[in-house]
Amino acid sequence: MTTTGRKLICVDGPGGPTPEWFIPRLREGYDLTILWAPVEDQLVDDHKRKLFARWKCRQVTFKTGEDLTALIKQNALAEQSDGILCFSELRVIETYTAALELGLPANPLNAIHAMRDKYVQRELLAAAGVPVPRFARVQTGAELEEAYRRVGAPAILKPVTGAGSLATYLIDDSTDLQNLWELACDAHDGDRRGGKTSTFILEERLIGVNKHSDDRYGDYASVESITFDGRTEHLAVTDKLPLTPPFRENGGILPSVLPEAEIEALHAAATDAIRALGLRNCATHTEFKLTADGPRIIEVNCRVGGGVTEQLFYAIEYDIVGALADIAVGRQPAATKNPERYAAIMLPQIPPAPLEIAHAPKNDQVLSLPGAMSAHIKYSAGDRPRWEEGTVAGTLARVFAAASDHETLLGTFHRLEGSFSFTEIPA
Repeated sequence: MTTTGRKLICVDGPGGPTPEWFIPRLREGYDLTILWAPVEDQLVDDHKRKLFARWKCRQVTFKTGEDLTALIKQNALAEQSDGILCFSELRVIETYTAALELGLPANPLNAIHAMRDKYVQRELLAAAGVPVPRFARVQTGAELEEAYRRVGAPAILKPVTGAGSLATYLIDDSTDLQNLWELACDAHDGDRRGGKTSTFILEERLIGVNKHSDDRYGDYASVESITFDGRTEHLAVTDKLPLTPPFRENGGILPSVLPEAEIEALHAAATDAIRALGLRNCATHTEFKLTADGPRIIEVNCRVGGGVTEQLFYAIEYDIVGALADIAVGRQPAATKNPERYAAIMLPQIPPAPLEIAHAPKNDQVLSLPGAMSAHIKYSAGDRPRWEEGTVAGTLARVFAAASDHETLLGTFHRLEGSFSFTEIPA
């Protein structure tokens, strides 16, 4: 283990690369302080304590609801830290606010708020002339009625601070708006990924076009980028697998096999969005619907996309953890490399029905599939995943795979998905 004397605060949280992935990479170059919140599961918490101790990280724990910005600043000042880093979408506001107030590489204040508020984000994009769907903020059932009259059908209702398709619903003329509002609020308030209040955004639904001419791909894509001191480099475009209803992700493959003109249009649109939001020092995962009028932004996330860290490593041997650490301490990150192969994250979803798992594969069976690099099977026979709670709850497995061609990966996903079977739950 080597260090350079540079000191880094890393705020741990749900989402992004796991500590098992990022801790060894960060400890190669930094003296590391980890701020993390125990989840009151003894096995999980003990595992993290031992992992951080094994890598000789200084540990500081905090509780949900604590003033995390103040705690980050306090420790950064005490440690004379050179930078502050976070991979979790749930912690980015506090992390970048602390860095900004301490004069460390960060993003402007208006950009920080847009990171976790989809309504604020839409306002900034629209003000900069970036094409966006019609939208309205909704905080009550009555406001939903009025917003629907203005936005029109079909529309999508989702929390302004949600993640993982939490409390996201399609609305059309057959929807009972008041019943849906109550359902959305209950789903939002019962999930830690939601904000403190039930604030939603209603948006015109974007109509997608499959630009691949292959129904094994979906009608949306994402652009993975890093921005340092206001200069953006796009690392990859990720092709997405089709969604499972209502809006649950099955994963994606990078680099993209879209036509070059489509990739260039996605790069240009992502650049416009990053500039419109004023982002200057961060990773971005910008999701696009592919429409007949060109790519249209679904949302901009100021963090690494789920699974993108590993995909970039397997496809182009790019260390985005190290690149973001460089940005956090004000150092130019490494340039991207040419792709050597294709890499996928596979997140097969349970169908949207009351089902019980009849059969689930074992890890070693999945690892025998072509290209499989790692596998985690989330559920076993007899389990009943709650698909209504979004992508995370409905995901049956999390698998990374890499191959010299994308066809192999598409075939592996098909076999993975088919390795699960279900029985109906009696009414």
